[in-house]
Amino acid sequence: MSSLDEVIAKIPRPLLVFVVLFFALIFIIQQNPLSDGCDVEISNLLRSNRGIISAFKDKKNRTHFSQIENLKQQCTTGNSSGSCLDYFIALKQLADSLKKFPDKCYKTLEEQNPAIIQVSLNAVKVLALLAWGDKPPESVTQRLGWLSESEIYTFCRFKNFLTSILPDEEYLKFRMQVYIEFPEKWDETISLEKRAELPRPRAWKNSANPNGKLADKEVFEKSLFSIRCDLYQ
Repeated sequence: MSSLDEVIAKIPRPLLVFVVLFFALIFIIQQNPLSDGCDVEISNLLRSNRGIISAFKDKKNRTHFSQIENLKQQCTTGNSSGSCLDYFIALKQLADSLKKFPDKCYKTLEEQNPAIIQVSLNAVKVLALLAWGDKPPESVTQRLGWLSESEIYTFCRFKNFLTSILPDEEYLKFRMQVYIEFPEKWDETISLEKRAELPRPRAWKNSANPNGKLADKEVFEKSLFSIRCDLYQ
């Protein structure tokens, strides 16, 4: 029986080189699966929004933590264009990044960075509540409230992102949770002192709020959720 060396010696050198390279390539792929590029895309997204949704260290090795929650709190407490300015700037930057983010990487992004999904949910909720104001808009034409066109673009980009990444039923459940928070105007017979002691009246009429005045369809039509986001690409 021929030895292994003799068998190898009989194999044409070009074929032997090909076989060796082939199995080497198989080994390398098994040890390091080919990347779909999503890790790079996510890294770029986090890098372009560092200090907003991700912490980073500056040249002096000082850590700067994510500011998005603080900016949101500042906005919802102040409830004005001035107090929300920094929050809106941060949201716009993230929304613009997500608009450029490839659809094929949505699932990986959700798995690796669920905080971005929560930031997006918060953004849609806050913008919808700010547009609604302290009572239902009197007409559909007033559903934007005091928000500018720039904020509507931001709202739509987050809404489009969420409807692309979340199952329909999960997004609908989230929207209903926002409906619950839309306020109704106070009864004028209730004094300011008394209002501080009472729960805020809510607009949406449902099993938990039978005194609400607006049905599902009316809440939808008067809220930012009914905006045609195809006009704000």
